[in-house]
Amino acid sequence: MDYLQLMSTFTRKYSPQLKRHEVVQRGVIMHTRYHRLRYIAMVSIASLCSWSAFAEGQNTPKPVPTETATPPTTKPVSGPPTQAPSSDEDEIRVADALMMKAYATRDPKQIADLFTVDAEYVDEMGNVDQGRVAIEESLREFFKDNPNSAMTMSNDSIRTLSPGIVVEDGTTAITFADSAKTINTLFTAIHVKVGGKWLVASLRDQVVKEPKKHSIELRQMSWLLGDWVDEGDDATVHFSCEAVDQGNFLMRQFKIVVAGQDAMKGTQRIGWDPIVNRFRAWTFDSEGAFSEGIWHHDGDQWILKSYGVTSDGQTASNTSVYTFVNSHTMTWQSIDHEIDGEQLPDSRVVTIVRNAPAPVLAAAVDE
Repeated sequence: MDYLQLMSTFTRKYSPQLKRHEVVQRGVIMHTRYHRLRYIAMVSIASLCSWSAFAEGQNTPKPVPTETATPPTTKPVSGPPTQAPSSDEDEIRVADALMMKAYATRDPKQIADLFTVDAEYVDEMGNVDQGRVAIEESLREFFKDNPNSAMTMSNDSIRTLSPGIVVEDGTTAITFADSAKTINTLFTAIHVKVGGKWLVASLRDQVVKEPKKHSIELRQMSWLLGDWVDEGDDATVHFSCEAVDQGNFLMRQFKIVVAGQDAMKGTQRIGWDPIVNRFRAWTFDSEGAFSEGIWHHDGDQWILKSYGVTSDGQTASNTSVYTFVNSHTMTWQSIDHEIDGEQLPDSRVVTIVRNAPAPVLAAAVDE
């Protein structure tokens, strides 16, 4: 069931004298003998909203194999910093470049010499190498088993804790010429300055957790994240969408406002069904109606077929068609709409736009 059914129930509740053939859907548009009051039921658009959070802007980490430990690494930063770096930052980036150059040679001693004598390295599996000699031996074994490996690196932050002590956080990716596998890890390195030279005193790697398929699939709908509005002559529908539960579901909040008063509210949760490989939607409104539906994707269109029960106990079904226009615009149409076995007319195509950003006062900017 889509919200057109819910709004049809809303229409009957507040305008019992209204005849069914007088209901023309634009969401729901209610015609009476004396005036025309439009209730826009675009809230099914929520079922297309996505995550974000989850994701938006995130990269999908690749799987981390368990059979190979990651050798100790650090990384240079790509691109210019957003503000003038400190002297320590510059020197750490130089040290990172030396580490990268040493790794390219696959010379265990050359890499180990970039660590302090009593350095500690903990790989992503929890294995510990204590001391420069142990780190060199671990690297020797790694390169013997993986002679064609290559490493890419990037750091996320470089922080000076005190004079001569710097903490660096970043990520590494180890690839193998004879295999499609990639080892992705997060790292934290503590650098200390010894005799005017920066050396690694501690290096810890952590596994990059691969996101669940649910959150990955939901990224298909990311173009509908944010706040949207459809404004009519007498009613307005506001809806917002965000990723929840670590990006595994999309949650949509909607509100229908008539004459400045809230007429209906509700929520819709969208999730990935790995059994049928489809998106499902579960919708609930403030009047007590609910529905469940399944999404289908066809080019620029998303189609939601829903079934449910209205607040007064009538069965309802509906097919909603959403068409992507651009990042700020989409269209919607309801077809095959039935309530309690009675066919209702298809709606016309409706355009929905993204909310414009709130204006910023000049005084606030000056502050």
